[in-house]
Amino acid sequence: MIKRGIEYLVGFSGVIYLFMTGVVVSAESNVNFSVEAIPNEFQVDSGVTYFDLRIPPEQRTDMKIRIYNHGSDDQSYLVSLRNATTNGNGLIVYEEKEPLTLAEVSLSELARVSEKPITIKAGESKIVSLKLNLPKRAIEGVLLAGIEIKKQDKPEEASAEVGVQSRQAYVIGVKVRSSIREIEPDLLFEGVKATSYLSRPSVLVTLANQAPGISEKFQVEAVVKKGGKVIVRKEMTAQFAPTTYMTFPLTSMGILKPGAYQLDVKVVGKEKNWTWQDDFTISEKQVEQMKKTVPDVEQHPNSFLGDTSKMLMIVSLSIIVLLLGYIYHLKRKASSE
Repeated sequence: MIKRGIEYLVGFSGVIYLFMTGVVVSAESNVNFSVEAIPNEFQVDSGVTYFDLRIPPEQRTDMKIRIYNHGSDDQSYLVSLRNATTNGNGLIVYEEKEPLTLAEVSLSELARVSEKPITIKAGESKIVSLKLNLPKRAIEGVLLAGIEIKKQDKPEEASAEVGVQSRQAYVIGVKVRSSIREIEPDLLFEGVKATSYLSRPSVLVTLANQAPGISEKFQVEAVVKKGGKVIVRKEMTAQFAPTTYMTFPLTSMGILKPGAYQLDVKVVGKEKNWTWQDDFTISEKQVEQMKKTVPDVEQHPNSFLGDTSKMLMIVSLSIIVLLLGYIYHLKRKASSE
């Protein structure tokens, strides 16, 4: 029985990923259900916690999971299949329901799962099947996705007015291939643009892994220059999902001035490296648009401390100096007595 997993928390959401890991951890105490993947006839490695399937063309199979309701009340669950993508932090995530634009075919197009809620009585379990139909043509490389099992909120919970809603879910990984031949990643530079990202002025860089293979963890460095001067730099580790884009931000400390800039990007792997250079222009219109979405950031390129930040720092340092002086005065007074 496959019941091992790794807990992955995003904000205040409780999500537990069962994917490519042998780490054993327990769920949060408020997650009162669990899941397990039932071994499939096409499983390559029976010792892993996810579906790792090698399936011939035109073959059909059922991917079965069991959901356990450990609660004291009947509960409903929603099951969906989400394609793997690469997020802006360089992590592979399982969130995309729509087919991937770079892929010839996505797992979400080959697997069928009921969208109706699955109700399980308190203290019981139920098996859910996802029907997987392989195309006539053999799969090149790897198809990667995750089966999300999410607790459905009850009406009174869904209507509750809370600042942050808790999301309890498990994701069981699905890796499907027709052969064991590994496909090397093939990275492309897709573009760069200046815009606001999460209400901060940023330069967004988009790369793509056009190959149907999971990459190793690469070291990524991106540098924005103006007239040979470094304006903003970012270094990160990134792992690419098959046939997906990755857009990541280089956040500046102020909105960059209109003008011509140069972007240098370098991706370093164990055996293969990529480098790109691209010139881009920030227009007056882009700057005005960013001013509307980033009102509190001052309009000084590469300004590490704006006037507001400087004032706050001066006030904070003044308070600290006064407190230290007061403490020193009390100590001297106490020692003289």
